[in-house]
Amino acid sequence: MNSMQLRQVEESKIHCAKEHFKAISNDSVVYDVVDSYKSLLDKVMR
Repeated sequence: MNSMQLRQVEESKIHCAKEHFKAISNDSVVYDVVDSYKSLLDKVMR
């Protein structure tokens, strides 16, 4: 599997997870994607 296919697979997983949490959470749980510890802290500390 090349890196472009892997990215597509990972993007599909992220999309499914967002839809899953949207369906079960009633806005009490938010699913998001981060690329660093700083961006994680920024999202958690909102």
